[in-house]
Amino acid sequence: MACLRSFLLCSSFAGLALLGCGADEHTQIPPVGDGLTTLQLDPTLNECPRFTQSLVIPQAIPPRLSAEVVVIATDPDGLDSAIQYTWSAPSGSFTEPKQPTTRYGCDARGTQVALRLDAVDGRGCQSRLALVVNCLDE
Repeated sequence: MACLRSFLLCSSFAGLALLGCGADEHTQIPPVGDGLTTLQLDPTLNECPRFTQSLVIPQAIPPRLSAEVVVIATDPDGLDSAIQYTWSAPSGSFTEPKQPTTRYGCDARGTQVALRLDAVDGRGCQSRLALVVNCLDE
């Protein structure tokens, strides 16, 4: 963390990062040469999808109607088009349970906290988002 408090120079090329950290008692990797520390990065690391936006309209669903549910997710280290989606809920149904945009209809009345969306990237890393809707009484 001493690197963050002092000068930080980060250039990445061919899986290598150079951090401009002087030698002090907080530096965990000994500096090489002129105070630059060389770290080998693992190119096989995988970042999970990130949810950037979500929308449920309306959030209170009258009987026999449904809500439009839209989520936007990105994959920081892969193709967004490779993300696979799966919607689930303890009750009710989705018109498109494998798409980021769907409609949700209630079966039970009351607050449904567990509208869940799992997003899995092309390399198998999974993220989960939970949304809240209120299923109104007649």
